[in-house]
Amino acid sequence: MFNGLSLLTFFPAVLIAASLMLTSTTVTASTETKKTEEVEFAVFSMNGELPPLTKSKARMLYKGKTKKINGSIKIILVDLPETSIHREEFYNMLLGKSVTQMNGYWASLSFSGKGAPPEELSSDDIKEIIEWLNANPNGIAYAPINAVPENANILITVLQGE
Repeated sequence: MFNGLSLLTFFPAVLIAASLMLTSTTVTASTETKKTEEVEFAVFSMNGELPPLTKSKARMLYKGKTKKINGSIKIILVDLPETSIHREEFYNMLLGKSVTQMNGYWASLSFSGKGAPPEELSSDDIKEIIEWLNANPNGIAYAPINAVPENANILITVLQGE
């Protein structure tokens, strides 16, 4: 007995404290692992005539606030599959949003008639992305920068913490 506490009331408190310490250690370890695996993304097109994007313009495009660049060039966005880790990372880095939050955002835009989400590819394979871009001359995609081909027109790069 510890100052009026029985062993039965003290033991659960110790278990809770120990599990909280283990959980925080696990979260810290997984956060450190993610930091070493951070990826830089490129928003790009195969159309060499599209102008570079500002971060603000890229955000507007991926939030459905605009569908044009330079006031007259109508663009089409493509998205990676919902299950792609790159999609989650990209939206987190560019917009500070999760895929779930973006799905909800696009659902509300679609419901109100103010926009539709980007077309979703069936895989995040760079070959499929390039194939889609070649079929859509004013199409814009994103991918880890190390996967983007040399002949692509990189419109903006997106880094963690920018």
